[in-house]
Amino acid sequence: MRHNTRRDDDGAKYHHPVVAWTTRDGRNCTYPSSFGRGTVLHGYGIGNSVTVLYDEKNPRRFEIRGWDNPSIHLVFTVVGAALTAGTLSVLLVLLITA
Repeated sequence: MRHNTRRDDDGAKYHHPVVAWTTRDGRNCTYPSSFGRGTVLHGYGIGNSVTVLYDEKNPRRFEIRGWDNPSIHLVFTVVGAALTAGTLSVLLVLLITA
């Protein structure tokens, strides 16, 4: 494991671990996580071994156990859907009452 580090527009630093593994059929894979954190968690430092769960048909779809949190995507999806539904409701009420 190693880390790609990037800064956002406000200067905040994010660490994206890059993991390497060999698939069961012998393909070597090295990919960065799309999920970055402001600090490196204990056990996820450079050179550490981690558990990687991946899609055997498409190894680019993977999860670093304990680092990646797929529920974050679900939270943003639900919040986005709720805000969209609320906005549409307000617009419909305004159109109906106008």
